[in-house]
Amino acid sequence: MTKNCPKYEKIRDYIIQGIKSKNFTHAIPSENQLAKTFSVSRMTARKALDKIVEQGFIERIPGKGTFVKKKNYYTSGFFKIRPFRKWAEDLNVEITSEILESQVIDPPENIDKMLDHNGQVVLIRQLWFFDKKPVRYAIRYLRADMCAGILWENLQGRSIHDILINKYHLPLTRVSQSMTAIALEKETARLFQVDPGYPVFRIQRVQYSFEKPVTYVEYFMRGEMAFMDTFTPMLDNSDF
Repeated sequence: MTKNCPKYEKIRDYIIQGIKSKNFTHAIPSENQLAKTFSVSRMTARKALDKIVEQGFIERIPGKGTFVKKKNYYTSGFFKIRPFRKWAEDLNVEITSEILESQVIDPPENIDKMLDHNGQVVLIRQLWFFDKKPVRYAIRYLRADMCAGILWENLQGRSIHDILINKYHLPLTRVSQSMTAIALEKETARLFQVDPGYPVFRIQRVQYSFEKPVTYVEYFMRGEMAFMDTFTPMLDNSDF
């Protein structure tokens, strides 16, 4: 962080670092306290807190204050990302995909916040099959200023992740993700060739190149397969 960065960014980084280092585990200083500590206006302090809320680190509870947001799912630490194609190889199945949509769009509001990017994005919707059975549906947004060339690639059965790394030499160094269980709505259920209400796991993932968000992808995985695809325990012999 440079000395000339906006003051709200200094407050934002201070709070986020405090959360990561466990200095803040419950309540967050109020706007008044932050304004006094950093010699800024309440509006600047409020903007910093707004940014941290958007990033998912804190939440506001009316009448009580601002608090560290508690997670009800695992996002890191116990598992590592496992390549989708590797899973197909382990199961000895044929892996194919169908591109349902591929275009440049103006980002929806929640996506521009996820990617910290106000410019256009590439939207790709892709359905993956194992032995012609639909198993994963992906809705992916990529920053157009970094990944626009992906539109001219043949993506049938190919990993966008691998293309970005190996062809565009874009290092994807970090992943932040969450996973929740949901019931499919009508349109998505149709893609999976199942009835509405069918149980799936929804995986929301942001991929970074160092500290810059590059892509946001939302996966819908058949409930009986999600853990096999996405997570592998990271354990040593000493853990057994």
